[in-house]
Amino acid sequence: MRKWKVWLLIALGILGSLVVWALLGRNVNNVCRCDISGHKVSFVTVEPGVQLEVLDWGGTGQTLILLTGMGDTAHVFDEFAYQFNDRFHVIGITRRGFGRSSRPAHGYDIDTRARDDITVLDKLNIHNAVFVGHSVSGTELNKISAVYPNRVKKLVYLDALDIGSGGWISLPQPPPSPELTAADLESVQRFAAASARSDGYRKPLAAYCNIIRTDASGRVIGAITPSEISKKIYESLQPADYDRIQTPALGIFNKITPQYRLPYYWYLDPGKQEEFNRNIDSLAKWIEGAIQRFRSGVKNSRVMELHDTNHYVFIVDEALVVRETRKFLLDE
Repeated sequence: MRKWKVWLLIALGILGSLVVWALLGRNVNNVCRCDISGHKVSFVTVEPGVQLEVLDWGGTGQTLILLTGMGDTAHVFDEFAYQFNDRFHVIGITRRGFGRSSRPAHGYDIDTRARDDITVLDKLNIHNAVFVGHSVSGTELNKISAVYPNRVKKLVYLDALDIGSGGWISLPQPPPSPELTAADLESVQRFAAASARSDGYRKPLAAYCNIIRTDASGRVIGAITPSEISKKIYESLQPADYDRIQTPALGIFNKITPQYRLPYYWYLDPGKQEEFNRNIDSLAKWIEGAIQRFRSGVKNSRVMELHDTNHYVFIVDEALVVRETRKFLLDE
């Protein structure tokens, strides 16, 4: 499980979506206590027996769909969504397999995941939308724009690089963060604090609560999503079909250098730090190449490079990301 965590933390640009879900689980009562966002929650059936959690933060105007990275639920946008619902109708989708969405044994290939998103639009009577996606949801943005071009107005990629090509899967991986202590698992709040120390960002508390299982004392004891679901998503990766994307697109990417260090680096022993140092150079080169593939492949695109920041750019660099995204989306 921790290997999957490092894959998403490092190779995407980089910092930690799998740190959270690897050690979390489900408890509906915690969802109620932690979820203080003003959204409406509904469940949309995308195929027989499969429902997706859909969050609606309100607003008027063009619909804006928020799609998450691996392991996250739409609650990761519980604060970010309010940056847009003054001009857009903002909706978030939790993909199958995660959070309170259904967890069927099938349907984790990119074609099905993209079709799920479009089915949500159909069920909500939304003809087309702006799509904003973080991390692995870039694979969904690529497929949706290529296969359903009339359903997409604009695309925003939040450190959502093409992990289906360029040799990403074979990259050497830096070591994972140190194991959490028993004290770190005493409560959701303690877990969130430990994650912030390790990863350098803090999600809305509901983003943790909606994917955790706790015991009667509130102690974190497990994850909702079994690791094989994420494995199925990774195994179904396809190279981005960038030449089929005609939709205007904005890419905001964390471009790391060989000097990049994750916050947990300083908690590693010297041997693990040296391993980290050896492997980060190839990851930096991969990210540079992936950004260039996006820049040259998506013809109607803008690219903004951030440097040695955080994979969760919409949390750590919220003001900058919001400013550039609003400018792009509102520019006629």
